[in-house]
Amino acid sequence: MSTPPASTLEQATVEQAVARIADETGTVAGAGVLVAADLVLTCAHVITGGREEQPETVLVDFPFLRTGPSRARVHFLAPAKPGSDLATGDLAVLRLETALPPDVRPVEFAPAAPPGLQVSAYGFPHGYPDGRWASGRTVGSLPNGAVQLEATDSAGFTAGYSGAPVWSPELGAALGILFAADGQGGRAGYMSTAPALAETWPEFDAVVRHTSADGATGARRRSPGEFAPGGRERTQWVSDAPADRDVLRRAALANVLARQLRHARAEAPDASFLVHIDGSWGTGKSTLLKLLARDLRSDSIVAFFDTWRHVRIEPPWWALLTTIRKAVVQHRPPWRRPFFLVRELLARVRRDGAPQVLSGLLLVGTALLAAFLFRAGVITVRSVEPTFKTVTTLVGAAGALWTAGVLVSRYAMWGSARRARTFEQSHTDPMNDVAEHIAWLVRHAGRPIVVFVEDLDRCNADYVVNFLDSVQTLVRDVPEHWRRPARRTPDFHAPSFVVAMDGAWLRCAYENAYETFTSAVAEPGRPIGYLFLDKLFQLSVPMPKLGGASRDLYFGELLGVSVAKPPPATADQVRAALTTSGDEIEVLETLAKADPRVREIVASQAVERILDAGVQDVSHHALAKFSRLLHSNPRAMKRFVNTYTVLRAVRVLEGSLVPTDTLALWTLLRIRWPELADYLESHPEAVDRITEGSGVQDLPESLRELAASRDLHEVLCAVPGVTLTADVIRACSGAGDDLAPLRT
Repeated sequence: MSTPPASTLEQATVEQAVARIADETGTVAGAGVLVAADLVLTCAHVITGGREEQPETVLVDFPFLRTGPSRARVHFLAPAKPGSDLATGDLAVLRLETALPPDVRPVEFAPAAPPGLQVSAYGFPHGYPDGRWASGRTVGSLPNGAVQLEATDSAGFTAGYSGAPVWSPELGAALGILFAADGQGGRAGYMSTAPALAETWPEFDAVVRHTSADGATGARRRSPGEFAPGGRERTQWVSDAPADRDVLRRAALANVLARQLRHARAEAPDASFLVHIDGSWGTGKSTLLKLLARDLRSDSIVAFFDTWRHVRIEPPWWALLTTIRKAVVQHRPPWRRPFFLVRELLARVRRDGAPQVLSGLLLVGTALLAAFLFRAGVITVRSVEPTFKTVTTLVGAAGALWTAGVLVSRYAMWGSARRARTFEQSHTDPMNDVAEHIAWLVRHAGRPIVVFVEDLDRCNADYVVNFLDSVQTLVRDVPEHWRRPARRTPDFHAPSFVVAMDGAWLRCAYENAYETFTSAVAEPGRPIGYLFLDKLFQLSVPMPKLGGASRDLYFGELLGVSVAKPPPATADQVRAALTTSGDEIEVLETLAKADPRVREIVASQAVERILDAGVQDVSHHALAKFSRLLHSNPRAMKRFVNTYTVLRAVRVLEGSLVPTDTLALWTLLRIRWPELADYLESHPEAVDRITEGSGVQDLPESLRELAASRDLHEVLCAVPGVTLTADVIRACSGAGDDLAPLRT
């Protein structure tokens, strides 16, 4: 079985750099690799096809970028010399005529290819026009300067892999490009390494980036203002659009959320699960949603709802219904969609329109029957015959129009927002009908539905409240009769929602909308905005903060500068230790012993290990001591476990190794008194005034009563040996230095 490189930042780099090369007729000839902003490296025989004449242009596209084919001119060509067995020659360099996205990085080349390395290559063999991975290992160097490869899967290095970069996940770099193969099914492949390529193309060392022996990367030093020969300036404008590549390793957090959604779905299929991704503008919420959608699409229907586009469209439920309906319809093959739409219309008629339609049809039928009897002479009333005919004709026409009006008003009024408003005004209980129809769509979707809501923190307060009220009223609570076993399918699941928005914006919207109820409903440490947040969402996920190794890596990506990498063997040792960790504390201890750069690399594996069922069972057992502080509230207990799991993953991804009991205590504080937790995140030194009981008057007025309460001090002193100091709070909230993960 062929496998791609390891799932890392480097994999994204090599995937996006793989080029597919075709002649002017569109026939695929081989592969290539992006080595500079506008330069692609491949084999000469891929360009010439064995012919003597040299084409001026070829077609090049990047499958993983889905750019579509564009022309590239031959910048350099060195055909293989007839009868020569040297690894030099057989090289072509193409200059792209169409610019690639600015965040696409060329690959880096390793200076040598030692034997025994696991390698991968992506080519376009016969029967695989979209490409296929092939895996193998380096065997050793040959006298002609080439390096021999041995295929380790069924793909083999057959025709179509010529020009493909040979990628080493261990070194995080390309070792060379494939130029030949032999043996049964391409079991043996041959590649030109960086030294051979540099000997053939004099500009190679000046243009292409290299990894050094210690793992660092770079290119030849240039004087200030000097550009790379044959290429463009390396530092370019950076797009502010959501990223397609997981530079910040958010895929691990997306995996945590996907697991939580699937677990909630299995545990309570009749109830919707609402997740709030909390982060201010620019923290990467949209990128996280993309990664989460990629994970969920394997078993769910994912619908994106951009509230900013619909903020001026009333009523809010219409846009929501349209989004869900469109996602369900598009999930079906095109030839099945018309049948589904017919079923949908019939279901609406059967559900709430049958009495009216039946009455209308009966009226029309009676009128037509009377007209027929008069016309046939069965009934004769000479003096009134003309009048009766006129009356029956008018009644029949009126009945037909009335029936058509009922059908249009009830079943065609959702085609636009204006018709939806008319539907609201003409129906005695419009929201019940809408809720029923959404439930029908959910029941017949064939897969669970997950709705991603974006940009709600760009909308006004009224729209925020109205939209979330629509979700609560129409979707979250599935109508009771749909829960009956006779009306359900085995894969029935209530839809889930993931809302990405600034929590402060959301709270403020509800506080403004329900200002008159603030004094009557709010609790110490839990103002009305927080109460609505708890009521709406079962889980609130903070966006990871950027700091330390993550910050350096990301900024280096923007500048096109690679940071120094630790030796691959070191990361492998830490990964091996993580796989044998028996509980969460051992995982944290393993990470604490590792170099911060290694910790950044293996953070995803650490989170996966923490989420392992066996490890989670042990970790959750350690949380049992906190149950008495949750006042025997089942909902609060579930929220505590869910929130702790997510916070642990977020903190590990940030590199903050907070001890289990410490993070659990902070989680408890956040659940019971979220306003206080938010204040302490911004003013961590205030915790000393609270624990000492002095300077409470300096706190915000809404927190003074809570700061002096017995309940709060009982929680702060609940775990022996655990004290929430200012530094501890910074670490728990992702804004401080690491804490030693010692057993407590």
